[in-house]
Amino acid sequence: MRVLVTGAGGLLGGVVCRTAPADVDVIGGIRTSPAPEGVTTAAIDLRSLRATAAIVRLAPDAVVHCAYGKDEEDIVQATASVAAACHETGAALVAVSTDVVFDGEHPPYAEGDAPDPVSDYGRWKAEAERIVAAACPDAAIVRTSLIVHSDPPDHGAQWLRRSLGGGERVTLFTDEVRCPVMAADLAAALWELVSLPGEERAGIWHVTGPEPMSRAELGAVMIDHWGLDGGLVDLRSQSTDPGPRPRDLTFTCERMLSTLAVRPRRVDAA
Repeated sequence: MRVLVTGAGGLLGGVVCRTAPADVDVIGGIRTSPAPEGVTTAAIDLRSLRATAAIVRLAPDAVVHCAYGKDEEDIVQATASVAAACHETGAALVAVSTDVVFDGEHPPYAEGDAPDPVSDYGRWKAEAERIVAAACPDAAIVRTSLIVHSDPPDHGAQWLRRSLGGGERVTLFTDEVRCPVMAADLAAALWELVSLPGEERAGIWHVTGPEPMSRAELGAVMIDHWGLDGGLVDLRSQSTDPGPRPRDLTFTCERMLSTLAVRPRRVDAA
């Protein structure tokens, strides 16, 4: 089996590439990030349908769409290119989405709940989900949460290490709840989904860690792990933030628990 992993230069994409099953030939799609060591890579700008289709033809079996962006073009247009290329070539698609497609006011969220995002990022990801479902009815759309990894450190850990290590004070919210997931556990679930027949793979999957944690609680785990100065942390309510933020994105993960073998670990026990 030959599989394209988009966003291979990012945290999740790199872990997915490095944990591929032995019988899978991985091509890592990268744009500007360095290539993961030991991974065959191809330069690709996912915003271009022509360029994306050309690379997908090199990996005709499946695409794991891990590429991460924060603007509309890198989310909606890139996902549209990937979905169209998979539709054209018949490649199976496993697309990574996010918990922030919900407003955070009606937890816990199940796979069948309708998205109701409160941020531009959430709206763009919800639109990307709709595009994937329309173009590739047998695609898996995987909603996940904060992704945690120690080597290399995830974005949150990098920020805490840089800020606290430099003597800067940081603010962590005590009442903004997510279900953080270890990158390796999420990658294992993605590979299981790649291996499923289309009719079993199709639709929404929630894949998160088992333990709802506030930003402050997750920060405390990171501070303890990295030996950082917790005295520089200010604890506040997320209501003090001027932008709209989902309050509680606790998920149920019924399809994962009933179908997949992976059991994500608590991040404070990993």
